[in-house]
Amino acid sequence: MLSIATDNGGRLAAIAPAGLAALARGLGHDPAATLADAFSRPISPDAPQLGELPAIRSFVIIAVDGLGHANLGARIGHAPTLARMPRKRIETVAPSTTGAALTTLVTGQLPGTHGLLGYRIRHPELGLRTTLSEWDGIDDVRAWQRSEPLFHAAERLGAQPYVIGRPAHADSGLTRANLSGAEYLSGQRIEDRFAEAARVVRGGDPSFVYLYVDELDRAAHTYGWQSNEWVRRLEQLDASLDGFLRTLPADVGVVLTADHGIIDVAAHEHMMLDADPALMQGVTEVGGEPRFRSLYLDAGVDATQVARAWAENQGALAWVGTREEFIATGCFGDVDAQAAARLGDVLIAARKRVAYYLSTDDPAARDMIGQHGSFSEEERGIPLALGGALVGTPFASVVARAAATYAR
Repeated sequence: MLSIATDNGGRLAAIAPAGLAALARGLGHDPAATLADAFSRPISPDAPQLGELPAIRSFVIIAVDGLGHANLGARIGHAPTLARMPRKRIETVAPSTTGAALTTLVTGQLPGTHGLLGYRIRHPELGLRTTLSEWDGIDDVRAWQRSEPLFHAAERLGAQPYVIGRPAHADSGLTRANLSGAEYLSGQRIEDRFAEAARVVRGGDPSFVYLYVDELDRAAHTYGWQSNEWVRRLEQLDASLDGFLRTLPADVGVVLTADHGIIDVAAHEHMMLDADPALMQGVTEVGGEPRFRSLYLDAGVDATQVARAWAENQGALAWVGTREEFIATGCFGDVDAQAAARLGDVLIAARKRVAYYLSTDDPAARDMIGQHGSFSEEERGIPLALGGALVGTPFASVVARAAATYAR
């Protein structure tokens, strides 16, 4: 039986719904009715103690790509503002990758429901597609990313939704799928984005704000999270956060979190999937990413046998199983047949500090140092930090109890 961590990222999924419920209280709406409207299903007023949430005028989510709990803890001396914020470790979704996790954060739904179950997954007509960038030909984005972003529910409450990110992301396919219903505000630098957020929340009108910082993730991929470049970005984030919090109105709640953590993998720790041709027999395509691979098999090939061969070959280096075995652990949340078909027939999740490549991969792809996607403590662990009107409230406790209530 496949044995992996069973935390499916439900607390990450519960952050935005809990913030939406607190916003509903502040704007004179019923929190349970607000969430029932957002998810199109009944939500009990008593589960999970929605009345404990503070009543706020505006809610801000700061999503820092690649800021793992362990990474932050190791460099906390470079982040005095974050060090002062109440924070705890929660876990991200599976796979621990950006497309899956950020979609969960803005929709309140787990990957098995929203459908973006990894970095590179199979589209039924177009074949393998990278969820971050390959959206050409996907005209109906809601059929591919299947959950409505919670910005629409915030707008129905009377709160103006805003997304604040880099200009390059304004018109991407993932933006169209995940950030619809919000006004997109651009800021090239981290400081610019926080300045936009400060302008919005100080304006006095109710708002639901999502601020995205991707610089730490980019630095980690290129230089490694232990590099001076990564630390410089952390310091830049912390200074901008400090200025933002110092001028924050008293009725604005702030959450800072991440999509995944990072580990550094050296070139000598790369594993070639096609080093043994016998193991690749029956494999037609390889998807996923280096720390979480999907093997797509020819019709009629026994996935159980292929998984067993790979498991024996890899030993303690990886968790290996069929798609059905991984789904049975609950790590993706509820997965229907349509979503399941996006995954490979056999999945290989790195257990040790290794990354899986093909010898035919672009050499530039193998230059990546910072990696994520699998189930290690470093990759799964992310911070949940509170600021503004959420400090001293049971918000984090409500998020923890809501993990099994909102997300599916």
